[in-house]
Amino acid sequence: MKKRLIGTTLIVGSVLVLAYTAAVLLWRDPVTDLYNRYQQDRLDSALEEEFASWDANRRSREDEETSTAAKAPTGAARADTARDARRFLAGLEAGQAFGRITIPRIDLKAVVVHGTRTREDLSRGPGHYERTAVPGLGRTVGIAGHRTTFGAPFRDIDDMRSGDTITLEMPYATFRYRVFEHEIVDSRDWSVIRNRGFDTLVLSACHPRYSADQRWIVYGRLVEVRRRGGTAYLVAR
Repeated sequence: MKKRLIGTTLIVGSVLVLAYTAAVLLWRDPVTDLYNRYQQDRLDSALEEEFASWDANRRSREDEETSTAAKAPTGAARADTARDARRFLAGLEAGQAFGRITIPRIDLKAVVVHGTRTREDLSRGPGHYERTAVPGLGRTVGIAGHRTTFGAPFRDIDDMRSGDTITLEMPYATFRYRVFEHEIVDSRDWSVIRNRGFDTLVLSACHPRYSADQRWIVYGRLVEVRRRGGTAYLVAR
């Protein structure tokens, strides 16, 4: 009887291990996924508070800001966006809710955290490379994400194509990018986040799945900005 119980336990255990392995290979890690969902809920609440704070501040100085009216020139709107971006960047702290990224092609909508530390940041969501800029400054913004664990936000990054849209909703404005290129690089190649002379969004994830030898990189160019309050302007076509 005891041997039968031990045998049954081993069989059940083996089945569970196989089921877990299959889930990770065919979908994503269900255990770390639960942790990620919990952290995403917390980040989402923090980001909404940040949005509310920026909105309240904007309304308090609405009379002084010439770019809040829809008829304001694009140049003034860009200058105001850059000013707000510098202010946001100056106050950024490690682990802070950075913004919300939306990529229709891979059915992604997630809160980005500031930082790319494996345990502290990327376990909670896509992470903003601290050595890169924030949207609206004419420089490169870099974001990394997992492909198999912790929600696997960039699991299907290799499905993205030129022309796809990526939206980054920041506390001070919403930025829409259009994908123009992708490439596979060595995991130690940091040239991908260099500044290119225009607002660039770089998405990075390990490649292939379950390996860290290379990275799949997607590049997007900023095409439109919508400031908090409704003023929008085109950057590129």
